Amino acid sequence: MREYVVENEFVKSVRAAGGVAYKLTSQTANGLPDRLVLFFPAKTVFAELKAPGKQLRPLQRKRRYQLMKLGFPVICIDRFSQIKPAIEAIKNWTPGTPFPENIGAKVPELDIAALPHDQGSLNDMDDYGDTFELEDPSVLAGFFDLDKQDKPSRTKNNSGNGGDAL
Repeated sequence: MREYVVENEFVKSVRAAGGVAYKLTSQTANGLPDRLVLFFPAKTVFAELKAPGKQLRPLQRKRRYQLMKLGFPVICIDRFSQIKPAIEAIKNWTPGTPFPENIGAKVPELDIAALPHDQGSLNDMDDYGDTFELEDPSVLAGFFDLDKQDKPSRTKNNSGNGGDAL
């Protein structure tokens, strides 16, 4: 079974229960959940719909984590049997309280990477491929002397008739 089959059934069920499930699309943020589910009064839940047995990609798990840190419930649905319990949980949920756990498909926790503590320092430029060499200031002074540059000579007159050099 494909994802769109689960998604279509979810949207129909949300509508039949009195809510709406808007399709989320973004040109600037990848990995957002598929649907923004809204029920009266002010119940807002994000829903990611998957084909049976499929897992969230790492970026989707990151977006889920970010939304949950902001206080929004994010559910993952990958089977028809999960749709009705998810809708009932949303309808019975009071915003501002924790959303019920174990609703929908199990989502693996996001692994948070930690950077190593010993990164060196920027004072160790030789370790970072520093190629600066000390220059004699007198050599650089000659490089910037504009008076020594030759002035361009004109080979044609301004009338465009050809002619002798000036």
